[in-house]
Amino acid sequence: MKGSIRYDEPMSRHTTFRIGGPADRFVVPSGIRGLQSLLQEFPADEKITMVGAGSNLLVSDKGIRGTVVHTGGLDWIRVRENRAWVGAGVLLPGLLWKLARRGFGGLECLTGIPGSLGGAIRMNAGTREGSIADRLVSVTLIRRSGEREKRNAGELVFGYRYMELPEDAWIVGAWLEVEPMDPREIEQKMRDRLNERHRTQPVEFPCAGSIFKNPPGHFAGQLIEAAGMKGERVGDAEVSVLHANYIINRGRASASDVLALIRKIREKVEQTSGVSLELEIRVLGELA
Repeated sequence: MKGSIRYDEPMSRHTTFRIGGPADRFVVPSGIRGLQSLLQEFPADEKITMVGAGSNLLVSDKGIRGTVVHTGGLDWIRVRENRAWVGAGVLLPGLLWKLARRGFGGLECLTGIPGSLGGAIRMNAGTREGSIADRLVSVTLIRRSGEREKRNAGELVFGYRYMELPEDAWIVGAWLEVEPMDPREIEQKMRDRLNERHRTQPVEFPCAGSIFKNPPGHFAGQLIEAAGMKGERVGDAEVSVLHANYIINRGRASASDVLALIRKIREKVEQTSGVSLELEIRVLGELA
């Protein structure tokens, strides 16, 4: 296999929460062929967990059993006419700025989202202005067998922060529709959005972005704030006083701290508003 492998790798190094116990094996394959080789080498019963930038993950304090595959080696960007072929491991901020410098826009609604492309597609990342599904032409998947599979956007099922995907398939790349634009115009739009994000979100602290999905007809942050939970803490995990749908790591927060705080938030919001909040982040690893 082309790539790198580490054992007992702390997942706190690979999540934006800076939380998480060790992965038994942590592998970064080089390119699609390296990933195919890896999958074909593993026994059929090997548990595989694919991660990208770790921006919407909470990994348990006990870590993850089996092999964690990091998509950082799937890192290409190629533009042909009005379409970009992008690897799943490419970080969204870098992608947007690189396309902008080449004079390609259309993805500005994703400005400020810190994840990788694969994770963004898997979660149908977006803002009030739109989501990545709006710009998706096709995705390339890899199955547990190592076989590649292409699916056009019309064959895919998306929802709010959701994409339907078989359990034995992972995203390795995608074609995105982009628009020729003045680079200065694109960059100005992005700077405006970043300034707004810095004004309204606690970007200076380790966190995992929005913790809960917005329930129909509501904003999760407003419900949490109305429940009086801003500033609530469990250990070093704290509900942000800037945006109540963010839990920040004040320094040494554990996954157990975060999960306990999530339970408190859910209970209080249900008591005060009758609304049951659903997690937007993914929780991985051994929890018992």
